[in-house]
Amino acid sequence: MDLKRLRYFCVIVEQGSISKASRILNISQPPLSKRLQELEEEIGTALVTRNGRGISPTEAGKVLYQRACDILRSVEEARSDALQAAGHQAQVLRIGISYLYQCYFSPLVALFCQKLDGIRVETVISDSSTLETMLNERRIDVALIQQPQSLAGYACVSLPPIKAVAVMSRSLPAPAPGAPVSLADLGKLPLILLRRIHGEGTFELISAQLRKLGVQPNIIISGNEPRIVFDMLSQGIEAASLMPASEVPEQVKTLCHVADIRPMPNVFFPALVTPAAAPQQPELMAVLLAYQGAAATPS
Repeated sequence: MDLKRLRYFCVIVEQGSISKASRILNISQPPLSKRLQELEEEIGTALVTRNGRGISPTEAGKVLYQRACDILRSVEEARSDALQAAGHQAQVLRIGISYLYQCYFSPLVALFCQKLDGIRVETVISDSSTLETMLNERRIDVALIQQPQSLAGYACVSLPPIKAVAVMSRSLPAPAPGAPVSLADLGKLPLILLRRIHGEGTFELISAQLRKLGVQPNIIISGNEPRIVFDMLSQGIEAASLMPASEVPEQVKTLCHVADIRPMPNVFFPALVTPAAAPQQPELMAVLLAYQGAAATPS
């Protein structure tokens, strides 16, 4: 059984369409469809069904997908072990960190550097959608991002949600000291919201929660970095935003009004994500568990 066909099949299942898989794999659609057909002929049964929404695996396809992930993971582990034994490859952990949670994840990345002996850590900072693509293309090993909407093709460790806070221009009326801001009232202000480059994320979650309250959000600016929010508000733009509390530095509180929100919207869901077919990383998970235990212990 050809390993390349298996990998192509896994990506097709994970993406739910030939066109999306072809972009990830950097191969045109006709040869990709041909590889899928060849695999089905080799197995002797249909592996996917096609419908108006894309492609979904048959029962046989689901079984093969799980086994194929195991096979590809084992192959990658064998390759990595062989290269390390030959001294041709230093151990490197490539971590992608979302702009959205850069401050939140910094202590965890520092702990990886301290606890993973003999492993060099390389980091890249981008938005969650770009990092998901880099995971699919195996250009990073781990993504510290907003939990993906679809977990197909990923192994995901969900972390506790981060509290959302209101960040408002000083030119807007200040809330009473210590008093929360109504989510509905906040939604009626001009808004600057974070938005990922591709796909759905916190932007859509916030918009949906406001619409449930009968508020049509007036979004005047969107961007994929928290810095754009703080820059615009400090420049005097009369607007507000919803931000993860972990990403609001102390100096921003001198330039903007910062307040809790009621009811608190649940929109910020950090997660550690790896490809489902990637080699297992028990040392990494041990550090993560220790970090979670320390974070949950009252000081």
